[in-house]
Amino acid sequence: MRERSGVPHDRAVMPLRFGFADTLSGQLHFRACGAGPDIVLLPWAPASSRMYDALLPHLARAGFRAIAFDLAGTGRSHRKCRNWTVQQYANDVLEACGSLHTVPYTVIGGRFGASVAVEMLLASPAQVTGAVLDGVLGLAPEELRKITPLTAGLSPKFGSDGASSFPFDVTVRMLKDWDPGFELTQETLPVVYDFMRDYLELGYDTIAAGAEADAKGTKPAYDVLARLGEVSQRVLVMTSDTDNLAAAYNRALERARNSRGHKFAGNHPVLTPARAAEYAQVVVSFARR
Repeated sequence: MRERSGVPHDRAVMPLRFGFADTLSGQLHFRACGAGPDIVLLPWAPASSRMYDALLPHLARAGFRAIAFDLAGTGRSHRKCRNWTVQQYANDVLEACGSLHTVPYTVIGGRFGASVAVEMLLASPAQVTGAVLDGVLGLAPEELRKITPLTAGLSPKFGSDGASSFPFDVTVRMLKDWDPGFELTQETLPVVYDFMRDYLELGYDTIAAGAEADAKGTKPAYDVLARLGEVSQRVLVMTSDTDNLAAAYNRALERARNSRGHKFAGNHPVLTPARAAEYAQVVVSFARR
């Protein structure tokens, strides 16, 4: 794997750097840390790349340049992604990586980001040499029906009681969906506000459209497991004790031709900054192979 040298203090201080990478559709916002072989990170939509702030320095200290993107339509990235397919999101990230002159790299994606990572593997096998899929959206229809939509019983529209607490309520539900052990307390309010900021940056039209789709039970037609079966590169599939997508874990391992798995105790460490080193160790071990 080719190395890229950085400024002398890159691996000692590990500053986060922020910027925008050009694509044919606009610009993707990113944060990066370190110097060396590249690891590209895609967040759990609608979260932004901010969710990886605690992880990036650990990857940098291990000798990598870690680059976390806000996917199109999220965070501070461009909004020209209406009705996009998963493949279009993937091509957008590939173009952004090209503008940053990435060397062959490993991509990490969670949930929708995992689907984007699969399409990156298929679209550019020479550039994307492996992927870490942290939660695969491969549940069967009957399993999906057991998961209550985040916006169920809620509406972002102006009601008889005026403006509602819709964004706050949905954010709390999202955090509990990702981590069933999450509790709303005075101490966890900053976490809620951070993720609520990401959610609000989607904009009203996108949020309202998502709530309407939830109400109608509209589900995307994309089949990540079928696409994963076409991947030839190395794949690490991850899950945890509390992952509500755990039923798809073994299916993903079976579909990918060159796969291995890892199950974390408790919740996903990426959701707990204090466990960032544990998460990084698993990722680094895979990326170095």
